[in-house]
Amino acid sequence: MTKIFKIAKLELSVLFYSPVAWLVLVIFMVQSGMGFFGMLGSFQELFMMGEKADNLTQLLFPATNGLFDKVLQNLYLYIPLLTMGLISREISSGSIKLLLSSPVKISEIILGKYLAMIYYALMLMAILGIYCLIGMCVIKDADAGLIGAGLLSLFLLTATYAAIGLFMSSLTGYQVVAAISTLAVFAVLKYIGTVGQSIDFVRDLTYFLSLSGRTESMLNGLITSRDIIYYLLIILLFLGLTMLRFKVSRESKPLAIQAGKYVALLAFVLLAGYLSARPSGIFYLDVTAQKSQTLTPASQAVAKQMEGPLIITTYVNLLDQHVYAGLPVSRNTDLSRFEDFRRFIPGIKMNYVYYYDATDLASNPNMIYQGDITGLNTKQVAEKVADNIGVDLDDFLTPDQIHQIIDLAPEENTFVRQLSYRGNTSFLRLYNENNQFPEEAEITAAIKKLMAPRQQIVFIEGDDERSIRIKGDRSYNLFSNARKTRKSLINQGFDVVSVNLDVADVPESTTLLILADPAKPLSHRADSSVRRYIATGGDMLITAEPSHREVINPFLRQFGVQLSPGMMVNPDKNAPADLIQGRIATENNEYLDQLMYMNAAVAMPSAAMLEVTDSVFTADTVLQSSALGWNRTNGFDPSSSSVSYQPELGDLKGSKPLVLMLKRKIANREQKILISGDADFMSNNSIPQAYNFPFINGIFRWFSDGRFPVKVSRPAPQDDAILTSRKQLSVYRSGTLWGIPALMIACAAVLLISRKRK
Repeated sequence: MTKIFKIAKLELSVLFYSPVAWLVLVIFMVQSGMGFFGMLGSFQELFMMGEKADNLTQLLFPATNGLFDKVLQNLYLYIPLLTMGLISREISSGSIKLLLSSPVKISEIILGKYLAMIYYALMLMAILGIYCLIGMCVIKDADAGLIGAGLLSLFLLTATYAAIGLFMSSLTGYQVVAAISTLAVFAVLKYIGTVGQSIDFVRDLTYFLSLSGRTESMLNGLITSRDIIYYLLIILLFLGLTMLRFKVSRESKPLAIQAGKYVALLAFVLLAGYLSARPSGIFYLDVTAQKSQTLTPASQAVAKQMEGPLIITTYVNLLDQHVYAGLPVSRNTDLSRFEDFRRFIPGIKMNYVYYYDATDLASNPNMIYQGDITGLNTKQVAEKVADNIGVDLDDFLTPDQIHQIIDLAPEENTFVRQLSYRGNTSFLRLYNENNQFPEEAEITAAIKKLMAPRQQIVFIEGDDERSIRIKGDRSYNLFSNARKTRKSLINQGFDVVSVNLDVADVPESTTLLILADPAKPLSHRADSSVRRYIATGGDMLITAEPSHREVINPFLRQFGVQLSPGMMVNPDKNAPADLIQGRIATENNEYLDQLMYMNAAVAMPSAAMLEVTDSVFTADTVLQSSALGWNRTNGFDPSSSSVSYQPELGDLKGSKPLVLMLKRKIANREQKILISGDADFMSNNSIPQAYNFPFINGIFRWFSDGRFPVKVSRPAPQDDAILTSRKQLSVYRSGTLWGIPALMIACAAVLLISRKRK
């Protein structure tokens, strides 16, 4: 070890007796600082304008254009300048022969030179550490763990770059060639992850070797054994190659034996990397303050209940527009979407089934990319698509073959995953959003659905109720069973069906019955079926419009609730007179407390006031109107901006109940009834407004006793303010961008001039 340290010290002295090492430090500090202080200044201006922002540590360091992100973009340019002369200088001058003939082992020479680069890497990290300390001082409650993980990631990456540069320097006596070759290897390691993606074993090996994305997890605060081992193995590989390069050159053994040593080293590294990347052998450490890189406690609790293999089968349709997301070339990206869950459910098994089929070939969105398909049958179109995207049609099941396995017509033959666990199944779908893939809430709901009691929601139909099948403005399709809508009930853990009570009774498996704004009275048979359901303690949700008051009030008498005559008026002259903003009124509902805290408004077009008369239920007002609004018993023109309060006409001013929650004990359980004096707040046209969707989710979470939708929210980040003034920030900026670089330049000048004089 003594010789290694002496060689490292000598190499550092050589490095710093040239201007290159000093220039790199100065440029690195100035370049890093300019972006960092630019971001800090932008956020300070934002706060001065009264705007708000949180998660500042993330935004200023690993996020796009943050300090770590900028360093990551430029770091690979610095290292070849430092490593290009480590050994090539010895080769070109002939001193390498003296080194190899001296009483120093080759391994000591290589490790000594590499140790010098590690010292230099620590200097670069020390410069970043200055900015990190400034960030921790100026950001309120800065996330120190996130910053520390980012520094560790960049240090390991720098050390890896140095090992590669050292090896390339050993191959030539020309320093410029060594630098360019190092950059070439960086490029190869960046893009090698795209090689052999259609072959499982090869894909795993090339993905392991790839540098792309290696820093992402650690920069964001998640340290994994897989990433640490990756860096160490790549360092070991290139240091080993450097040592072999000199040892083999001094031996007179057959070429096969010499080549075998290289192959053995590469095989060991690949095998160790392959084993370290197995999901069951990865160790994780989330060092962020909010544990933002780990599943929420709610998801972890669901994962802990799994006691056997969870099989996720992805059905990939060649004729679907999302086919590329499921092809083998995208396999590693696709698997990474479940990595957070693999950490807690190591028994996840991912299967892929490839097929071609079309529910409606003519209107398939993917067909617009395939040219003219007029007159072609399904197989001919599939052949055309396969040729266009470069896949073998023989790898895809025919329509008849896939039908024998599963009927995907209800899913419109789109990209879909089926989860299977102990005989139960659920689906994960893609959504019509910018981020089309399921996230933690949807994946957790799909897994939980496999183990929790089924939540079957039944909509009554047959009396012109709001439909869950039709996609019109008045309908309830969007929040209930729209497969392409992330927040719809079927994507949040519920089963949703409809039933005509004129021909069938309420299903025994019903957990919630919904009567959605009937336009005509229920038949005697339907009414009797619902009353029997209520009498046995079944839960129910009822929505109604003021215009259907005469239809619904007779039915509501059994609950002791009535829709009052008239309709609520919105006092805001800048909005339609009938568009009521319902505010959370209850303080005793944990499923709506967030909306209560935010004073959230629920858009309720044409709402009626609710009255509670003699009721066997305990009633609690959930939504109420504005205290400035009023109930008008006579009609009014909703488009008019001159609707005024007229007490002489019977107008009742003040906050009025719009939605009621009713509860009572029956059949050894708590029965829950929700009644709304407005039906439109759940319609396709209204739920994109205000906080309608979160309110709807809260309602169904209440009905399901918190089972679904799964709540995966986290506490708000606390790093939401900058503690320094513009003047103080200017002092920091001047000191780091001018003061310290000037001091380094002065030290370099003194050292270089004194050496020249000697």
